[in-house]
Amino acid sequence: MKITKDVQAQARRLMRLCTGADGLLLEDRVRECAAAIAERKPRNGIALLTAFTEMVRAEQKRRTATVTSAVPLTDAEKTAITEKLSATHAGLIFEWQTDPALIAGLTVRVGDEVTDASVRSRIDRLSRLA
Repeated sequence: MKITKDVQAQARRLMRLCTGADGLLLEDRVRECAAAIAERKPRNGIALLTAFTEMVRAEQKRRTATVTSAVPLTDAEKTAITEKLSATHAGLIFEWQTDPALIAGLTVRVGDEVTDASVRSRIDRLSRLA
């Protein structure tokens, strides 16, 4: 199935309809739009739903912050991280993970942006220099 420029433009218009005044995606509107397309079955409807779904997924990925730490974080630490990230990135969805391989510290991924403050990455950098 080929997604044409016209279908991409329609999907972008749907994304604008589903975006609130604050620039965040409104889940209820996304569901309503997808249901309306599925119900009406317009020409190129499957391609439109596919393009729209890809755009919604990309937006959700861009708004997801994955925080990985070496040990489980306390609620106070999570709150501090949440406040600092929310100051620069509005409307984030947080995912918390632990990975003992980090040794200490943490990594934060927001969309495609990664901040690595782990001991593991420092050791790796030092071993490349030696």
